[in-house]
Amino acid sequence: MLRELWNKIYEFYLVVKYSLVAERAGFSRRSFPRKRGFIIIQIDALAYDYLVKALQWGYMPFLKRLLKRGEYKLSLWDCGLPSTTPAVQAGLLFGNSFDICGFRWYEKDTGLRVEGKNPQSIQAIQCRVAENNEGLLRGGSSYFSMLDGGASLSLFTLGAINRTHLFQSLRGTGVMVLFLLHPWRVIRVIGLSLWEYLRTNLRVALYSLIPSLRPEFNLVRPLGNILVNVVFREMQTYACLVDIYRGIPAIYTNYYGYDEIAHQTGTTSGEAFRVLKGIDKQIKQIVMMCSREGFKHYDIFILSDHGMAPSLPFKKAFGYTLGEFISANLGEETSMEEAREPEKPSETGIRMLLREVENVEGRVSRAGLRMIRFLKRMLMKHITFEEAPSPPESDDRVVVSCSGPLAHIYFTRYRRKLNLSEITRLYPGLVEKLVEHPGVGLVAAKEGNEVYVFSKKGSFALGEKGAKGDFTLLEPFGDPEILGQEIKRLASFPHSGDIIVFGALDSKRGVVTFEDQKATHGGLGGAQTRAFIIYPAYLPLRITPYTRAEDLYHFFKDYYRPSPKEAILEEEIAAIPATLQSGSPRYR
Repeated sequence: MLRELWNKIYEFYLVVKYSLVAERAGFSRRSFPRKRGFIIIQIDALAYDYLVKALQWGYMPFLKRLLKRGEYKLSLWDCGLPSTTPAVQAGLLFGNSFDICGFRWYEKDTGLRVEGKNPQSIQAIQCRVAENNEGLLRGGSSYFSMLDGGASLSLFTLGAINRTHLFQSLRGTGVMVLFLLHPWRVIRVIGLSLWEYLRTNLRVALYSLIPSLRPEFNLVRPLGNILVNVVFREMQTYACLVDIYRGIPAIYTNYYGYDEIAHQTGTTSGEAFRVLKGIDKQIKQIVMMCSREGFKHYDIFILSDHGMAPSLPFKKAFGYTLGEFISANLGEETSMEEAREPEKPSETGIRMLLREVENVEGRVSRAGLRMIRFLKRMLMKHITFEEAPSPPESDDRVVVSCSGPLAHIYFTRYRRKLNLSEITRLYPGLVEKLVEHPGVGLVAAKEGNEVYVFSKKGSFALGEKGAKGDFTLLEPFGDPEILGQEIKRLASFPHSGDIIVFGALDSKRGVVTFEDQKATHGGLGGAQTRAFIIYPAYLPLRITPYTRAEDLYHFFKDYYRPSPKEAILEEEIAAIPATLQSGSPRYR
Protein backbone atom coordinates (compact mmCIF):
# COMPACT_ATOMS: atom_id res chain seq x y z
CA MET A 1 0.00 0.00 0.00
CA LEU A 2 2.72 2.47 0.99
CA ARG A 3 4.76 1.59 -2.10
CA GLU A 4 1.76 2.12 -4.38
CA LEU A 5 1.09 5.48 -2.71
CA TRP A 6 4.73 6.49 -3.09
CA ASN A 7 4.70 5.46 -6.75
CA LYS A 8 1.60 7.57 -7.40
CA ILE A 9 3.15 10.58 -5.67
CA TYR A 10 6.43 10.19 -7.54
CA GLU A 11 4.66 9.76 -10.90
CA PHE A 12 2.66 12.92 -10.20
CA TYR A 13 5.94 14.70 -9.42
CA LEU A 14 7.42 13.51 -12.74
CA VAL A 15 4.39 14.73 -14.68
CA VAL A 16 4.51 18.16 -13.03
CA LYS A 17 8.27 18.52 -13.39
CA TYR A 18 8.50 17.50 -17.04
CA SER A 19 5.37 19.39 -18.02
CA LEU A 20 7.01 22.57 -16.66
CA VAL A 21 10.25 21.78 -18.50
CA ALA A 22 8.44 20.98 -21.75
CA GLU A 23 6.29 24.11 -21.51
CA ARG A 24 9.31 26.33 -20.83
CA ALA A 25 11.12 24.75 -23.77
CA GLY A 26 8.20 25.41 -26.09
CA PHE A 27 7.12 21.76 -26.28
CA SER A 28 3.78 20.14 -25.60
CA ARG A 29 2.95 16.62 -24.52
CA ARG A 30 1.68 14.44 -27.32
CA SER A 31 -1.20 12.03 -27.00
CA PHE A 32 0.75 8.85 -27.57
CA PRO A 33 -0.91 6.40 -30.00
CA ARG A 34 -1.73 2.83 -29.05
CA LYS A 35 1.32 1.44 -30.83
CA ARG A 36 4.54 1.40 -28.87
CA GLY A 37 7.52 3.66 -29.36
CA PHE A 38 11.17 2.74 -29.08
CA ILE A 39 14.32 4.12 -27.49
CA ILE A 40 17.73 3.16 -28.89
CA ILE A 41 20.62 3.74 -26.49
CA GLN A 42 23.96 3.40 -28.24
CA ILE A 43 27.18 2.82 -26.31
CA ASP A 44 29.72 3.80 -28.93
CA ALA A 45 32.43 1.22 -29.74
CA LEU A 46 31.75 -1.15 -26.83
CA ALA A 47 32.41 -4.68 -28.11
CA TYR A 48 30.33 -7.61 -26.94
CA ASP A 49 33.46 -9.12 -25.39
CA TYR A 50 34.24 -6.05 -23.29
CA LEU A 51 30.61 -5.56 -22.30
CA VAL A 52 30.73 -9.06 -20.82
CA LYS A 53 33.90 -8.14 -18.92
CA ALA A 54 32.33 -4.92 -17.65
CA LEU A 55 29.32 -6.89 -16.40
CA GLN A 56 31.52 -9.51 -14.75
CA TRP A 57 33.82 -6.96 -13.12
CA GLY A 58 30.97 -4.94 -11.62
CA TYR A 59 31.22 -1.80 -13.76
CA MET A 60 27.64 -2.02 -15.06
CA PRO A 61 25.56 -3.31 -12.13
CA PHE A 62 22.22 -2.05 -13.44
CA LEU A 63 22.59 -3.72 -16.84
CA LYS A 64 23.64 -6.91 -15.08
CA ARG A 65 20.47 -6.89 -12.97
CA LEU A 66 18.38 -6.07 -16.04
CA LEU A 67 19.68 -9.15 -17.84
CA LYS A 68 19.50 -11.37 -14.77
CA ARG A 69 15.76 -10.73 -14.45
CA GLY A 70 15.27 -12.44 -17.82
CA GLU A 71 13.12 -9.70 -19.31
CA TYR A 72 15.92 -8.59 -21.64
CA LYS A 73 18.20 -10.61 -23.91
CA LEU A 74 21.85 -9.98 -24.78
CA SER A 75 23.00 -10.97 -28.28
CA LEU A 76 26.16 -10.64 -30.31
CA TRP A 77 25.83 -9.19 -33.80
CA ASP A 78 28.42 -8.45 -36.47
CA CYS A 79 28.51 -4.89 -37.78
CA GLY A 80 30.51 -5.84 -40.89
CA LEU A 81 32.90 -3.62 -42.83
CA PRO A 82 33.85 -0.91 -42.31
CA SER A 83 33.51 -1.13 -38.54
CA THR A 84 32.91 2.60 -38.11
CA THR A 85 30.08 4.73 -36.73
CA PRO A 86 29.10 6.47 -40.02
CA ALA A 87 28.62 3.13 -41.81
CA VAL A 88 26.64 1.49 -39.01
CA GLN A 89 24.43 4.50 -38.30
CA ALA A 90 23.66 4.86 -42.01
CA GLY A 91 22.51 1.24 -42.08
CA LEU A 92 20.58 1.44 -38.81
CA LEU A 93 18.92 4.83 -39.31
CA PHE A 94 18.36 4.82 -43.09
CA GLY A 95 18.74 1.17 -44.12
CA ASN A 96 21.52 2.10 -46.52
CA SER A 97 25.27 2.05 -45.87
CA PHE A 98 26.28 1.75 -49.53
CA ASP A 99 29.54 3.50 -50.47
CA ILE A 100 30.47 4.49 -46.92
CA CYS A 101 34.07 3.34 -47.06
CA GLY A 102 35.29 4.02 -43.52
CA PHE A 103 35.79 6.99 -41.22
CA ARG A 104 37.97 8.65 -43.87
CA TRP A 105 38.10 8.18 -47.61
CA TYR A 106 38.75 10.08 -50.83
CA GLU A 107 36.45 10.50 -53.83
CA LYS A 108 38.52 10.53 -57.01
CA ASP A 109 35.76 11.79 -59.28
CA THR A 110 35.17 14.98 -57.24
CA GLY A 111 38.41 15.36 -55.26
CA LEU A 112 36.42 15.34 -52.01
CA ARG A 113 38.14 14.17 -48.81
CA VAL A 114 35.55 12.69 -46.46
CA GLU A 115 36.17 12.94 -42.70
CA GLY A 116 33.81 11.43 -40.15
CA LYS A 117 34.38 14.31 -37.71
CA ASN A 118 33.58 16.98 -40.31
CA PRO A 119 29.94 18.21 -40.26
CA GLN A 120 29.99 18.98 -43.99
CA SER A 121 31.17 15.44 -44.76
CA ILE A 122 28.55 13.87 -42.51
CA GLN A 123 25.80 16.02 -44.03
CA ALA A 124 26.90 14.92 -47.51
CA ILE A 125 26.78 11.29 -46.37
CA GLN A 126 23.31 11.77 -44.91
CA CYS A 127 21.98 13.33 -48.11
CA ARG A 128 23.35 10.38 -50.05
CA VAL A 129 21.98 7.58 -47.86
CA ALA A 130 18.65 9.32 -47.20
CA GLU A 131 17.79 9.49 -50.88
CA ASN A 132 14.76 7.23 -51.39
CA ASN A 133 15.15 5.90 -47.82
CA GLU A 134 12.88 7.02 -45.00
CA GLY A 135 14.69 7.88 -41.79
CA LEU A 136 13.96 5.60 -38.86
CA LEU A 137 13.61 8.56 -36.47
CA ARG A 138 10.99 10.46 -38.46
CA GLY A 139 9.02 12.53 -35.95
CA GLY A 140 11.48 11.60 -33.22
CA SER A 141 14.67 12.86 -31.58
CA SER A 142 18.38 12.31 -32.11
CA TYR A 143 21.02 13.09 -29.48
CA PHE A 144 24.81 13.04 -29.85
CA SER A 145 24.72 11.14 -33.12
CA MET A 146 26.52 11.49 -36.44
CA LEU A 147 23.39 11.01 -38.59
CA ASP A 148 19.97 12.21 -37.48
CA GLY A 149 17.83 9.45 -39.01
CA GLY A 150 15.28 12.02 -40.18
CA ALA A 151 14.58 13.14 -36.60
CA SER A 152 12.50 16.27 -36.10
CA LEU A 153 14.61 17.36 -33.11
CA SER A 154 18.35 16.98 -32.76
CA LEU A 155 21.00 17.88 -30.22
CA PHE A 156 24.71 17.64 -31.00
CA THR A 157 24.06 15.70 -34.22
CA LEU A 158 26.58 16.41 -36.98
CA GLY A 159 24.38 15.33 -39.88
CA ALA A 160 21.29 17.33 -38.90
CA ILE A 161 20.16 19.40 -41.87
CA ASN A 162 17.27 21.88 -41.63
CA ARG A 163 16.17 20.26 -38.37
CA THR A 164 15.09 21.85 -35.12
CA HIS A 165 17.99 22.00 -32.71
CA LEU A 166 17.14 21.83 -29.02
CA PHE A 167 18.90 25.11 -28.26
CA GLN A 168 16.94 26.82 -31.05
CA SER A 169 13.67 25.76 -29.45
CA LEU A 170 14.39 27.03 -25.97
CA ARG A 171 13.07 30.48 -25.13
CA GLY A 172 15.29 32.82 -23.14
CA THR A 173 16.91 30.94 -20.26
CA GLY A 174 15.39 27.59 -21.23
CA VAL A 175 18.67 25.71 -20.97
CA MET A 176 19.05 26.79 -17.35
CA VAL A 177 15.47 25.77 -16.62
CA LEU A 178 16.19 22.22 -17.77
CA PHE A 179 18.71 21.88 -14.97
CA LEU A 180 17.37 24.23 -12.29
CA LEU A 181 14.12 22.30 -12.10
CA HIS A 182 16.23 19.38 -10.94
CA PRO A 183 18.62 20.84 -8.30
CA TRP A 184 20.35 17.55 -7.49
CA ARG A 185 21.37 17.26 -11.14
CA VAL A 186 23.03 20.69 -10.98
CA ILE A 187 24.94 19.69 -7.85
CA ARG A 188 25.84 16.37 -9.46
CA VAL A 189 27.21 18.02 -12.62
CA ILE A 190 29.27 20.54 -10.65
CA GLY A 191 30.63 17.90 -8.28
CA LEU A 192 31.47 15.39 -11.03
CA SER A 193 33.09 18.11 -13.14
CA LEU A 194 35.36 19.24 -10.31
CA TRP A 195 36.28 15.65 -9.47
CA GLU A 196 37.00 14.83 -13.15
CA TYR A 197 39.21 17.89 -13.51
CA LEU A 198 41.20 17.23 -10.33
CA ARG A 199 41.47 13.49 -10.91
CA THR A 200 42.69 13.86 -14.50
CA ASN A 201 45.38 16.40 -13.62
CA LEU A 202 46.45 14.35 -10.60
CA ARG A 203 46.85 11.28 -12.82
CA VAL A 204 48.91 13.26 -15.34
CA ALA A 205 51.09 14.61 -12.53
CA LEU A 206 51.72 11.10 -11.19
CA TYR A 207 52.50 9.71 -14.64
CA SER A 208 54.96 12.55 -15.23
CA LEU A 209 57.16 11.01 -12.52
CA ILE A 210 57.70 7.99 -14.79
CA PRO A 211 59.93 8.98 -17.75
CA SER A 212 58.54 6.31 -20.09
CA LEU A 213 54.94 7.43 -19.43
CA ARG A 214 55.52 11.17 -19.17
CA PRO A 215 52.47 12.83 -20.81
CA GLU A 216 51.97 16.41 -21.86
CA PHE A 217 50.68 18.45 -18.90
CA ASN A 218 47.68 20.49 -20.01
CA LEU A 219 45.34 22.24 -17.58
CA VAL A 220 42.72 22.79 -20.30
CA ARG A 221 42.54 19.29 -21.83
CA PRO A 222 40.49 17.77 -18.93
CA LEU A 223 37.72 20.22 -19.81
CA GLY A 224 37.09 18.21 -22.98
CA ASN A 225 36.63 15.02 -20.98
CA ILE A 226 34.34 16.88 -18.58
CA LEU A 227 32.17 17.97 -21.51
CA VAL A 228 31.88 14.42 -22.88
CA ASN A 229 31.71 12.36 -19.70
CA VAL A 230 29.80 14.69 -17.37
CA VAL A 231 27.98 17.66 -18.95
CA PHE A 232 26.99 16.10 -22.29
CA ARG A 233 26.08 12.79 -20.66
CA GLU A 234 23.73 14.43 -18.14
CA MET A 235 22.29 16.70 -20.81
CA GLN A 236 21.39 13.92 -23.25
CA THR A 237 19.86 11.77 -20.51
CA TYR A 238 17.72 14.67 -19.37
CA ALA A 239 16.62 15.36 -22.95
CA CYS A 240 15.58 11.70 -23.27
CA LEU A 241 13.55 11.89 -20.06
CA VAL A 242 11.73 14.97 -21.35
CA ASP A 243 11.00 13.16 -24.62
CA ILE A 244 9.62 10.14 -22.76
CA TYR A 245 7.24 12.47 -20.91
CA ARG A 246 6.24 14.06 -24.23
CA GLY A 247 5.54 10.69 -25.87
CA ILE A 248 8.02 11.12 -28.73
CA PRO A 249 7.66 7.92 -30.83
CA ALA A 250 11.36 7.34 -31.60
CA ILE A 251 14.36 8.39 -29.48
CA TYR A 252 18.02 7.75 -30.30
CA THR A 253 20.90 8.72 -28.04
CA ASN A 254 24.58 7.86 -28.29
CA TYR A 255 26.90 7.77 -25.27
CA TYR A 256 30.29 8.03 -26.93
CA GLY A 257 32.62 8.63 -23.97
CA TYR A 258 33.91 5.03 -23.94
CA ASP A 259 35.03 5.31 -27.57
CA GLU A 260 37.06 8.46 -26.90
CA ILE A 261 38.72 7.21 -23.73
CA ALA A 262 39.39 3.67 -25.00
CA HIS A 263 41.21 5.07 -28.05
CA GLN A 264 43.57 6.83 -25.63
CA THR A 265 43.91 4.27 -22.84
CA GLY A 266 42.84 0.84 -24.15
CA THR A 267 39.73 -1.32 -24.36
CA THR A 268 39.75 -2.57 -20.75
CA SER A 269 41.60 0.22 -18.98
CA GLY A 270 40.29 1.51 -15.67
CA GLU A 271 39.65 4.89 -17.31
CA ALA A 272 37.51 3.39 -20.09
CA PHE A 273 35.54 1.10 -17.78
CA ARG A 274 34.96 3.99 -15.35
CA VAL A 275 33.14 5.73 -18.21
CA LEU A 276 30.94 2.63 -18.60
CA LYS A 277 30.02 2.84 -14.92
CA GLY A 278 28.72 6.37 -15.49
CA ILE A 279 26.80 5.31 -18.61
CA ASP A 280 25.20 2.47 -16.64
CA LYS A 281 23.73 5.05 -14.25
CA GLN A 282 22.30 7.06 -17.16
CA ILE A 283 20.68 3.96 -18.65
CA LYS A 284 19.12 3.23 -15.27
CA GLN A 285 17.42 6.64 -15.25
CA ILE A 286 15.88 6.04 -18.68
CA VAL A 287 14.71 2.49 -17.92
CA MET A 288 13.30 3.55 -14.55
CA MET A 289 11.34 6.36 -16.19
CA CYS A 290 9.82 3.89 -18.66
CA SER A 291 8.83 1.52 -15.84
CA ARG A 292 6.43 4.13 -14.43
CA GLU A 293 2.73 3.70 -15.04
CA GLY A 294 2.30 6.69 -17.32
CA PHE A 295 5.37 6.04 -19.48
CA LYS A 296 5.24 2.31 -20.30
CA HIS A 297 4.68 2.74 -24.02
CA TYR A 298 8.36 2.26 -24.94
CA ASP A 299 10.58 -0.68 -25.80
CA ILE A 300 14.21 -0.02 -24.93
CA PHE A 301 17.18 -1.23 -26.97
CA ILE A 302 20.78 -0.88 -25.80
CA LEU A 303 23.40 -1.57 -28.44
CA SER A 304 26.84 -0.73 -29.76
CA ASP A 305 27.60 0.29 -33.32
CA HIS A 306 30.85 -1.69 -33.49
CA GLY A 307 33.58 -3.01 -31.25
CA MET A 308 37.25 -2.27 -30.64
CA ALA A 309 40.50 -4.18 -30.44
CA PRO A 310 43.78 -3.49 -28.62
CA SER A 311 46.19 -2.00 -31.13
CA LEU A 312 49.80 -1.35 -32.03
CA PRO A 313 50.39 1.90 -33.99
CA PHE A 314 52.14 1.28 -37.31
CA LYS A 315 54.46 4.26 -36.86
CA LYS A 316 55.40 3.26 -33.33
CA ALA A 317 56.29 -0.26 -34.48
CA PHE A 318 58.24 0.62 -37.64
CA GLY A 319 59.26 4.27 -37.34
CA TYR A 320 57.30 5.53 -40.36
CA THR A 321 53.68 5.82 -41.48
CA LEU A 322 52.00 3.69 -44.11
CA GLY A 323 52.03 6.68 -46.47
CA GLU A 324 55.76 7.17 -45.97
CA PHE A 325 56.37 3.49 -46.71
CA ILE A 326 54.38 3.71 -49.95
CA SER A 327 56.13 6.94 -50.96
CA ALA A 328 59.56 5.38 -50.38
CA ASN A 329 58.66 2.48 -52.66
CA LEU A 330 57.21 4.62 -55.45
CA GLY A 331 60.07 7.10 -55.78
CA GLU A 332 60.58 10.81 -55.19
CA GLU A 333 58.49 11.99 -58.15
CA THR A 334 55.22 10.87 -56.58
CA SER A 335 53.33 13.38 -54.42
CA MET A 336 51.91 11.86 -51.23
CA GLU A 337 48.84 12.95 -49.28
CA GLU A 338 48.03 11.00 -46.13
CA ALA A 339 44.95 11.47 -43.92
CA ARG A 340 45.63 9.63 -40.69
CA GLU A 341 46.16 12.03 -37.80
CA PRO A 342 43.79 11.20 -34.95
CA GLU A 343 41.68 13.95 -33.49
CA LYS A 344 42.62 15.41 -30.15
CA PRO A 345 40.97 13.86 -27.09
CA SER A 346 37.30 14.93 -26.87
CA GLU A 347 37.60 16.95 -30.09
CA THR A 348 34.40 15.40 -31.45
CA GLY A 349 32.43 16.73 -28.49
CA ILE A 350 33.96 20.17 -28.87
CA ARG A 351 33.02 20.19 -32.56
CA MET A 352 29.44 19.24 -31.66
CA LEU A 353 29.25 22.03 -29.08
CA LEU A 354 30.67 24.52 -31.59
CA ARG A 355 27.98 23.52 -34.09
CA GLU A 356 25.19 24.04 -31.54
CA VAL A 357 26.66 27.41 -30.54
CA GLU A 358 26.65 28.50 -34.19
CA ASN A 359 22.99 27.51 -34.48
CA VAL A 360 21.93 30.05 -31.84
CA GLU A 361 24.38 32.80 -32.83
CA GLY A 362 21.78 34.80 -34.72
CA ARG A 363 19.04 34.36 -32.11
CA VAL A 364 20.47 36.06 -29.04
CA SER A 365 20.72 39.59 -27.69
CA ARG A 366 23.76 41.79 -28.25
CA ALA A 367 25.17 40.85 -24.84
CA GLY A 368 24.46 37.20 -25.55
CA LEU A 369 26.16 37.51 -28.93
CA ARG A 370 29.38 38.71 -27.28
CA MET A 371 29.28 35.69 -24.97
CA ILE A 372 28.60 33.34 -27.89
CA ARG A 373 31.52 34.71 -29.89
CA PHE A 374 33.85 34.46 -26.89
CA LEU A 375 32.79 30.82 -26.43
CA LYS A 376 33.38 30.15 -30.13
CA ARG A 377 36.92 31.51 -29.93
CA MET A 378 37.65 29.35 -26.89
CA LEU A 379 36.29 26.22 -28.59
CA MET A 380 38.15 26.81 -31.85
CA LYS A 381 41.48 26.86 -29.99
CA HIS A 382 41.00 23.16 -29.23
CA ILE A 383 40.05 21.99 -32.72
CA THR A 384 42.48 20.90 -35.40
CA PHE A 385 41.53 22.57 -38.67
CA GLU A 386 43.19 20.66 -41.47
CA GLU A 387 44.52 22.85 -44.24
CA ALA A 388 43.50 21.94 -47.74
CA PRO A 389 46.43 20.41 -49.60
CA SER A 390 48.25 22.71 -51.99
CA PRO A 391 47.36 22.13 -55.63
CA PRO A 392 49.93 19.67 -56.96
CA GLU A 393 52.15 20.62 -59.88
CA SER A 394 50.92 17.43 -61.51
CA ASP A 395 47.87 15.36 -60.70
CA ASP A 396 50.01 12.31 -60.03
CA ARG A 397 49.36 11.94 -56.32
CA VAL A 398 48.89 9.01 -54.02
CA VAL A 399 46.22 9.60 -51.38
CA VAL A 400 46.21 7.35 -48.33
CA SER A 401 43.05 7.61 -46.18
CA CYS A 402 43.29 5.77 -42.87
CA SER A 403 40.45 4.64 -40.61
CA GLY A 404 42.25 2.88 -37.78
CA PRO A 405 43.58 -0.41 -39.20
CA LEU A 406 41.83 0.14 -42.54
CA ALA A 407 43.54 2.18 -45.27
CA HIS A 408 42.36 3.14 -48.75
CA ILE A 409 45.07 3.95 -51.31
CA TYR A 410 44.13 6.09 -54.32
CA PHE A 411 46.14 6.95 -57.43
CA THR A 412 44.72 10.29 -58.56
CA ARG A 413 46.24 10.27 -62.05
CA TYR A 414 43.06 8.42 -63.02
CA ARG A 415 39.55 9.56 -62.08
CA ARG A 416 38.20 6.01 -62.12
CA LYS A 417 39.07 3.05 -59.91
CA LEU A 418 42.05 1.10 -61.24
CA ASN A 419 42.04 -2.63 -61.85
CA LEU A 420 44.66 -4.79 -60.14
CA SER A 421 46.36 -5.49 -63.47
CA GLU A 422 46.69 -1.75 -64.13
CA ILE A 423 48.15 -1.13 -60.66
CA THR A 424 50.77 -3.84 -61.09
CA ARG A 425 51.72 -2.41 -64.49
CA LEU A 426 51.85 1.25 -63.41
CA TYR A 427 53.37 0.64 -59.98
CA PRO A 428 55.31 -2.62 -60.28
CA GLY A 429 56.12 -4.38 -57.04
CA LEU A 430 53.96 -2.15 -54.80
CA VAL A 431 51.26 -4.73 -54.05
CA GLU A 432 53.90 -7.38 -53.30
CA LYS A 433 55.80 -5.06 -50.95
CA LEU A 434 52.60 -4.18 -49.10
CA VAL A 435 51.71 -7.85 -48.67
CA GLU A 436 55.22 -8.68 -47.42
CA HIS A 437 55.31 -5.87 -44.84
CA PRO A 438 55.00 -7.23 -41.27
CA GLY A 439 52.50 -4.50 -40.36
CA VAL A 440 50.08 -5.46 -43.14
CA GLY A 441 47.64 -8.35 -42.76
CA LEU A 442 45.59 -8.26 -45.96
CA VAL A 443 45.63 -6.39 -49.26
CA ALA A 444 42.58 -6.23 -51.55
CA ALA A 445 42.02 -4.87 -55.06
CA LYS A 446 39.49 -5.29 -57.87
CA GLU A 447 39.91 -6.83 -61.29
CA GLY A 448 36.72 -6.40 -63.27
CA ASN A 449 33.93 -7.98 -61.25
CA GLU A 450 36.32 -9.96 -59.08
CA VAL A 451 38.01 -8.92 -55.84
CA TYR A 452 41.46 -10.33 -55.11
CA VAL A 453 42.68 -10.68 -51.53
CA PHE A 454 46.35 -11.28 -50.70
CA SER A 455 48.14 -12.24 -47.51
CA LYS A 456 51.50 -13.75 -46.61
CA LYS A 457 49.81 -17.17 -46.58
CA GLY A 458 48.34 -16.98 -50.07
CA SER A 459 45.52 -15.37 -52.03
CA PHE A 460 42.00 -15.90 -53.28
CA ALA A 461 39.50 -14.21 -55.57
CA LEU A 462 35.82 -13.53 -55.00
CA GLY A 463 33.53 -13.12 -57.97
CA GLU A 464 30.01 -13.73 -59.18
CA LYS A 465 30.71 -17.47 -59.44
CA GLY A 466 32.10 -17.79 -55.92
CA ALA A 467 35.60 -18.03 -54.46
CA LYS A 468 38.80 -19.24 -56.09
CA GLY A 469 41.94 -19.92 -54.07
CA ASP A 470 42.82 -20.36 -50.41
CA PHE A 471 39.80 -19.00 -48.56
CA THR A 472 41.12 -20.15 -45.17
CA LEU A 473 43.74 -17.38 -44.96
CA LEU A 474 40.99 -15.23 -43.42
CA GLU A 475 40.59 -17.53 -40.40
CA PRO A 476 42.85 -15.47 -38.07
CA PHE A 477 40.50 -12.51 -38.63
CA GLY A 478 37.21 -14.37 -38.12
CA ASP A 479 34.71 -16.43 -40.10
CA PRO A 480 36.20 -16.71 -43.65
CA GLU A 481 32.81 -16.93 -45.37
CA ILE A 482 31.44 -13.81 -43.67
CA LEU A 483 34.66 -11.78 -43.97
CA GLY A 484 35.13 -12.69 -47.61
CA GLN A 485 31.74 -11.25 -48.52
CA GLU A 486 32.39 -8.14 -46.42
CA ILE A 487 35.73 -7.47 -48.13
CA LYS A 488 34.13 -8.01 -51.54
CA ARG A 489 31.34 -5.56 -50.70
CA LEU A 490 33.76 -2.90 -49.43
CA ALA A 491 36.09 -3.23 -52.42
CA SER A 492 33.10 -2.93 -54.78
CA PHE A 493 32.06 0.49 -53.48
CA PRO A 494 32.56 3.22 -56.11
CA HIS A 495 34.74 5.29 -53.76
CA SER A 496 36.76 2.61 -51.98
CA GLY A 497 40.49 2.64 -52.66
CA ASP A 498 42.31 1.32 -55.69
CA ILE A 499 44.11 -0.74 -53.06
CA ILE A 500 42.65 -1.56 -49.64
CA VAL A 501 45.03 -2.43 -46.81
CA PHE A 502 44.15 -4.08 -43.49
CA GLY A 503 46.50 -3.98 -40.51
CA ALA A 504 48.18 -7.19 -39.37
CA LEU A 505 47.29 -9.14 -36.25
CA ASP A 506 49.97 -9.05 -33.56
CA SER A 507 49.52 -11.95 -31.15
CA LYS A 508 50.82 -9.95 -28.18
CA ARG A 509 49.76 -6.37 -28.88
CA GLY A 510 46.59 -6.68 -30.95
CA VAL A 511 45.79 -5.21 -34.35
CA VAL A 512 48.27 -3.00 -36.18
CA THR A 513 46.57 0.37 -36.68
CA PHE A 514 47.59 3.16 -39.03
CA GLU A 515 46.72 5.82 -36.44
CA ASP A 516 48.13 6.66 -33.01
CA GLN A 517 45.69 4.64 -30.89
CA LYS A 518 45.84 2.14 -28.04
CA ALA A 519 42.54 0.66 -29.17
CA THR A 520 41.24 0.73 -32.71
CA HIS A 521 38.38 -0.13 -35.04
CA GLY A 522 37.46 0.27 -38.69
CA GLY A 523 38.82 -2.97 -40.11
CA LEU A 524 39.09 -6.65 -39.24
CA GLY A 525 40.46 -8.65 -36.34
CA GLY A 526 39.86 -8.93 -32.64
CA ALA A 527 36.52 -7.56 -31.48
CA GLN A 528 36.24 -4.72 -34.03
CA THR A 529 33.07 -6.04 -35.68
CA ARG A 530 31.66 -7.79 -32.59
CA ALA A 531 28.87 -5.46 -31.51
CA PHE A 532 26.10 -6.25 -29.01
CA ILE A 533 22.40 -5.59 -28.63
CA ILE A 534 20.20 -5.84 -25.52
CA TYR A 535 16.46 -5.96 -26.25
CA PRO A 536 13.15 -6.95 -24.60
CA ALA A 537 12.84 -10.74 -24.47
CA TYR A 538 9.24 -10.75 -25.71
CA LEU A 539 10.08 -9.18 -29.07
CA PRO A 540 10.28 -11.35 -32.22
CA LEU A 541 13.82 -10.16 -32.97
CA ARG A 542 16.20 -12.84 -34.26
CA ILE A 543 19.91 -12.03 -34.18
CA THR A 544 22.39 -14.19 -36.15
CA PRO A 545 26.05 -13.83 -37.21
CA TYR A 546 24.70 -12.49 -40.50
CA THR A 547 22.60 -9.72 -38.91
CA ARG A 548 23.65 -6.27 -40.10
CA ALA A 549 22.56 -2.74 -39.29
CA GLU A 550 20.26 -2.73 -42.33
CA ASP A 551 18.44 -5.77 -40.90
CA LEU A 552 17.86 -3.93 -37.63
CA TYR A 553 16.52 -0.96 -39.59
CA HIS A 554 13.93 -3.16 -41.30
CA PHE A 555 12.93 -4.75 -37.99
CA PHE A 556 12.28 -1.36 -36.40
CA LYS A 557 10.53 -0.11 -39.52
CA ASP A 558 8.26 -3.14 -39.88
CA TYR A 559 7.50 -3.65 -36.20
CA TYR A 560 7.06 -0.09 -34.95
CA ARG A 561 6.08 1.95 -37.98
CA PRO A 562 4.10 -0.20 -40.39
CA SER A 563 1.17 1.63 -41.93
CA PRO A 564 -0.66 -1.40 -43.39
CA LYS A 565 0.12 -3.65 -40.38
CA GLU A 566 -0.86 -1.20 -37.66
CA ALA A 567 -3.92 -3.17 -36.59
CA ILE A 568 -1.88 -6.37 -36.33
CA LEU A 569 0.76 -4.58 -34.27
CA GLU A 570 -1.85 -3.30 -31.84
CA GLU A 571 -3.15 -6.84 -31.38
CA GLU A 572 0.40 -8.02 -30.64
CA ILE A 573 0.90 -5.25 -28.08
CA ALA A 574 -2.37 -6.10 -26.38
CA ALA A 575 -1.20 -9.72 -26.08
CA ILE A 576 2.00 -8.75 -24.23
CA PRO A 577 1.59 -9.40 -20.49
CA ALA A 578 1.38 -6.16 -18.54
CA THR A 579 4.29 -7.25 -16.35
CA LEU A 580 6.54 -7.39 -19.41
CA GLN A 581 5.66 -4.02 -20.91
CA SER A 582 8.91 -2.09 -20.46
CA GLY A 583 9.47 -3.95 -17.20
CA SER A 584 6.43 -3.12 -15.13
CA PRO A 585 8.00 -4.05 -11.75
CA ARG A 586 10.46 -1.42 -10.61
CA TYR A 587 14.06 -2.31 -11.34
CA ARG A 588 16.30 -2.41 -8.30
